[in-house]
Amino acid sequence: MNAFVRNECEKELLTIIKEVILSLDIEVDIESEAFKEGGLKEIWKFLGKNGVQLTLIITVFGLVLSRVPVENKELVKLQIANLELDNELKRQELKKIKNEIRSDEELTDDIVERVLEILDKDYKIIWHKSNFYKKLNFYPKVTKLTTQRLNEQNKPVEKERTVERENFGKFILRSDTFPPNIDEEAVIDIISPVLKKGNFSWKGFYKGEIINFEMNDQSFKNSVLNKEIEFINGTAIKCVLQQNRKIDEVGLVKVIQNKVLTVIEIITGENYVPTEQGKKYKGDKERKNDQLKLDF
Repeated sequence: MNAFVRNECEKELLTIIKEVILSLDIEVDIESEAFKEGGLKEIWKFLGKNGVQLTLIITVFGLVLSRVPVENKELVKLQIANLELDNELKRQELKKIKNEIRSDEELTDDIVERVLEILDKDYKIIWHKSNFYKKLNFYPKVTKLTTQRLNEQNKPVEKERTVERENFGKFILRSDTFPPNIDEEAVIDIISPVLKKGNFSWKGFYKGEIINFEMNDQSFKNSVLNKEIEFINGTAIKCVLQQNRKIDEVGLVKVIQNKVLTVIEIITGENYVPTEQGKKYKGDKERKNDQLKLDF
């Protein structure tokens, strides 16, 4: 097997294992043993203080890697609205499940399935698993992938789990885009406005960071070009900000584009001036919310 392909695939596998270990909050060391004959067989030894928890990690990892997704989802369909909150809820639930098992007998299929349901929504695991199978899919010499749990004497304790080459594509994501983040009450301190026609980026200060953004509110742009709005030191806007995101090569979500969709208010010191389009946006939103109310 091509050494570079093998090394890249192993890196993705270790990243998936690392994410599983971090999610379950279990202290584990992993050692790589000498290669075995019969295809390219590699054995990893998991070392830790709690044997039941190690069994959980190994079992879950094997299933994560080999269970063919029911649907090849794009990341945009995962609908993760708040990653930090989602991850915190995930950690709390996994900790609760982990504390339920104290012996091998208590490590039931139901518990394993509950863990998998949570990890199946982990975008980092999904992303790196996609990368792993993408690399294998482009390398025709690999015909299948097999995983199996062994005991301390390297003897099988369960049946092999096999993913045939024809199923590699089912693990691969079709897109690296991520659900955009919409902040309907974003406040941006204007650093550098655009005062002439053209698709030029504005510059502002948002949540402690300097950002470049597109001004997509045409009414506001026209007001600026017509010199109806004066920018002084400290001028800010309250607006609807859309942040388009994607996942980079290491699995981190990054903002790749900022767009101001609607300017709600112009802020100068203590003076707040609502825009006409801002009033319309709020009115449309209130009417939409009223339509969703049901009175009995």
